[in-house]
Amino acid sequence: MAIRNRTDYEHALQVVGICVSARIPVLLWGNPGEGKTAVIESAAGQGWHVESLIISHYEPSDFAGLPVVTPDGSVDLAPPSWAKRLAAVDGPAIAFFDEFSTASPSLQAAALRPLTHYEVGSLKLPDTVSFVAAANPADVATAGWELAAPTASRFVHVEWSLPLEVYAEGLVTGAWPTLPVYEPPVDLGTRTDAELVLVSGFLRARESQLSAIPSDAAARGRAFPTPRTWDHAARLSAYAQAVSAPKDVRRLLITGCIGEAVAHEFLSWVSSLDLPDPEDLLADVAGAAFAGMRPDRVYVTLQGVLAAVARNSSVERWTDAVRLAAKAGETVGLDPAVPAVRALLRDGLRPGGAAVPPEIKVFAPALALAGLLPGA
Repeated sequence: MAIRNRTDYEHALQVVGICVSARIPVLLWGNPGEGKTAVIESAAGQGWHVESLIISHYEPSDFAGLPVVTPDGSVDLAPPSWAKRLAAVDGPAIAFFDEFSTASPSLQAAALRPLTHYEVGSLKLPDTVSFVAAANPADVATAGWELAAPTASRFVHVEWSLPLEVYAEGLVTGAWPTLPVYEPPVDLGTRTDAELVLVSGFLRARESQLSAIPSDAAARGRAFPTPRTWDHAARLSAYAQAVSAPKDVRRLLITGCIGEAVAHEFLSWVSSLDLPDPEDLLADVAGAAFAGMRPDRVYVTLQGVLAAVARNSSVERWTDAVRLAAKAGETVGLDPAVPAVRALLRDGLRPGGAAVPPEIKVFAPALALAGLLPGA
């Protein structure tokens, strides 16, 4: 989405701040001189260490590690100084890869491991490090390259520009907007579980959108759906809601992960669900009503119950979850209910000593096929 005014700018700024706070790599796309570097480096004023690298000045060994022969004759991958400085920071830090569109394919490949595994050579970076990159579109970048799909799928993609309203005010006052950063919200885990359930439900209905790599080279260098980017979308959506960000910020985050078209379809689907609270269902199994519910709503509802039981398990809660799945299966049909009951019966989720309720018989054929049919 184009940034037209101060509100759009503040939304984009909050998107970047949430990605940084959630430790999910983010890439700012914008023309030269639009303040991308200044915004990221403004985090230093809030106690974050910022390590800025103009990536075209580096070699692949500056990310993969330089091979060095050790005294015992083995080969070690020595980390570069920028990674050592980040590892030595006692507190939150940002590794900022500037001019990322000037990275050659070999540099992009070398950067994959730091972005995903926090490893630079033999050095393991602390999980207090966030990765941010900035890039110019290929048509205006100096010796620019399109991003390879494996590299693009590591990032949340954010369109960036500096609107006149913000620029003119900053020139006069000298006060420029700074990057908002957050402490982990208390309820982030619960909200993340709920968002992951929504993604699971949507992909059950639209399986083709689990992984859809564009055929066009330019599109492959931006956001598109993969299992990784769906996970990022769920976690960032949860973070946005936990810090009470506007709905437009949540939409921009999801769009930056999976692309505009798929994000629009997903958010439209979510808005039509109107789901019951899993805890209310577990507290009153007899009062749970599934009649008239769409199968996709039933599936998501039961996945929410499954997540609630996995998060806080007891014999009673587990038994009630099985009874809810059976009730939904009898009322609406087995297909949307079977995945939840299968997961409940697998090793690790069923509490010791939990007896299988008699209602399970409705699933007998499906559970027998899966090898999960409980004994008498």
